[in-house]
Amino acid sequence: MNQNSMSSTEAKRSRPWLQVHYEARKKRTVDLVKASVDRLAREKQTVTIEAICRLSKEIDPLGKGIKKAGVLGHAEAHAYYQKHSSSYQIAQGRKCPPMRKKRVTAQPLRIDPDRDVNRVRQRYLKQSKADLAERLLTVEQTYAEAQEHLAYLQFELFEIQRKQEEDAQREQRRRGRKDEEEFP
Repeated sequence: MNQNSMSSTEAKRSRPWLQVHYEARKKRTVDLVKASVDRLAREKQTVTIEAICRLSKEIDPLGKGIKKAGVLGHAEAHAYYQKHSSSYQIAQGRKCPPMRKKRVTAQPLRIDPDRDVNRVRQRYLKQSKADLAERLLTVEQTYAEAQEHLAYLQFELFEIQRKQEEDAQREQRRRGRKDEEEFP
């Protein structure tokens, strides 16, 4: 390896004569993008990066055209493309606007068993992962608490039934003794 090698930034600084070349290439990229976009717009064709790259080969006197990276990597060229591209603007419009943050309540809303499941599914599909995770955690926590409460109620019911059976047995024994006393 050459120990005298320089990084690309050092090389650019140490070779000022190349700045003219770099500036000419940047200007060529911007000029080809602008010419391609203007022609596509004039011919009422959709302005896409692929269309710009294809048309730039026809327009370029050198016949080389520009590549996708040239459009995306140059701020001025990319801004001009974005400004005139209807497909880019449609794609930006398709991005969902951030949903209003709803406060997650300690208890989830009451769930109607006769609800429209497809509508609920669509509503869930529009929510962010974070909102869905919060909802899931709330529902799981509520479910766990409901299961715990159900177990408590079952034990209470068991205790009540056991006491009733004991009372009934005592009552039967007492009646049995009473009957024995009456009929010796």
